This record gives sequence, C-alpha cells and structure tokens, in this order.
Amino acid sequence: MPDQYLFLDAAFVKAEIGKLLAEYPELEEDEALRIDTIEGETDALRIIQRALDEQREAETMVGAIRAREIDIAARRGRYERKSDAMRQLIKAVMRAAKLDKISLAEASLSLTKPRQTVGIEDLDALPQGYFKTIRQADKTAIKSAFDQGEQIPGAILVTGDTGLMIRTK
Repeated sequence: MPDQYLFLDAAFVKAEIGKLLAEYPELEEDEALRIDTIEGETDALRIIQRALDEQREAETMVGAIRAREIDIAARRGRYERKSDAMRQLIKAVMRAAKLDKISLAEASLSLTKPRQTVGIEDLDALPQGYFKTIRQADKTAIKSAFDQGEQIPGAILVTGDTGLMIRTK
C-alpha cells in the first residue's frame, strides 16, 4: 500500500511543480533557483528520497530472491538426480530378478519395452524439410552497421527512455 500513496504523492508534487513553473517562467532558465524553489515549495525531494528507499529495498529483495532461486535450483537438481538414480536402481533390480511387473502397496511397477527415438549424427547432412531454421536478428551487427552509416531494411534505431544513474558510494 505505501507504493500506492507514494505514486499519489508524486502525482500531486508533479502538479505543484507544473503550477510553479507556469507561475514563475523565470525558473526554467535558472536551475539553481528552480531546485531551491522546488525544494522550498514542494515535497519533491522527500518524495524522491522515499522512492529511492523503495527502489533500493526492491533491489535488495531482487538480489535475495535471485540467490534463493539459485539455491533452490541446485536443490531441485540434486533431487532430480536422486529421482533418476532411484529409477535406475529399481530397473536394475527388476532386471536382475527377471521381473517385468511388481505390485507393491503404494505402486505397481512394470518395465516397458525400449522406445525408438531419433538421434542426429550430422545436422548438416539432413535434407531440406528435416530441420528447423531459427531466424534471429543479430542486433550487435545491425547496430554496428548503423553506426557506420548503413541503412538496414527492416531495422530502425530506437531511442530508449531516459536513464537514471544512482550512486551510493
């Protein structure tokens, strides 16, 4: 909920700033006077500080979640390997006992016939119609060509949003 109020407070402050700039057009030309006026007449800096605190907290959470995801993925991998190992062990014991089926209290197990799958020895030797081509733009090459003044049909240069640099050290 605090984020919702922060956005409302920011909208109010932006409106206040708009009114100040409309009422005092000389503020457009003098950045020092503009920042002093905005600081004195609005809560802009307090809103920015609150937003910065929220942003930093969110970044901390992103890092913590990312680290946890790595730990959980490693744990999942261990359990996947254990599951595969137990399946192999069950199959090996059933083969050694020459049993195709076993009924237990919790499960019925049966060995199935091996299935045929396709293996590829040489992808380049496959005839047309037996492979998929994935077409993907090489944005690095396109950007390099644009930088050298070339025009690339089907591609344009797109200007992103204004960045925000936050230095804390």
